[in-house]
Amino acid sequence: MTGFRDIPFDAVRQVADGVRAASAARRSCVRIAIEVDEGAPAYLVSCVRDAFVPQTSTGLLHIAAFDAGGTVRVNPDCDAAIVLAGTSGAAPGVARAFCAAGVPSAIVVESSVEAPSSLSSAGIEVIASSSPESLLDKLAEWLSRSCKADVSLGANFPFVRRAVSRRSIGARSSQNAVIGLLPFGSGADLPLMTANQVLMDLDLAGAYGQGASSSRLVEATAVLAGAYASRALSRRLSKSLPGLGALVRAGVAYWATLALGEALRLRFEVPNAWNHRK
Repeated sequence: MTGFRDIPFDAVRQVADGVRAASAARRSCVRIAIEVDEGAPAYLVSCVRDAFVPQTSTGLLHIAAFDAGGTVRVNPDCDAAIVLAGTSGAAPGVARAFCAAGVPSAIVVESSVEAPSSLSSAGIEVIASSSPESLLDKLAEWLSRSCKADVSLGANFPFVRRAVSRRSIGARSSQNAVIGLLPFGSGADLPLMTANQVLMDLDLAGAYGQGASSSRLVEATAVLAGAYASRALSRRLSKSLPGLGALVRAGVAYWATLALGEALRLRFEVPNAWNHRK
């Protein structure tokens, strides 16, 4: 979702581009391949089946079963491949086939001792789980790290939204800490950090299936108010700790962005949870 090279030095242009990019990311397709081995545990199959129900037409699934003697169709355009291991012994080979095609791959087993140790060294994630709850948590964390179409991933599959959002929050917070360390003139870092926080808001909105709307303007107002409060706190602490101004700015920028991100995440998550209950 984000990296240090994405720090928005051209703040106005970045925000305008970010609105368009967030909308495009939410509408872009995410392709997930799910390969089910013969004899795969029923509770794991059921858990994955229930979790991977696309919320929009942009969530594309390829689900297939395989056994020791069968062939597997590998689509190199997939954003991720999940292999549910069973009793045939063919699951490692299927995972390697997707990995060889450049598709991030994970093999799901009941116990890590069931998977060959060579899989991890080959770049294949081994997800060991004995319960549906832990499986979804581990899958969400892996997908948020591995899937480039993470905004569309969150928009389509609710169980990954928290993991995707927290990765975005962490990345944007780190970016603002770097901006705080840079020797800008008085107040020059404020629009950069604020723009980055607005882009974070767009990231989170997209991951929760929401686009650019009037609600984003309300959130932008809160972002701006928080930015001025953070700057005031940073200046006060810098006066109390002479010689450590850059470190103070970086620390305040990091934690303020992190706190804002978590508040925004809860704003999106709690209404979604409430609507789901109803």
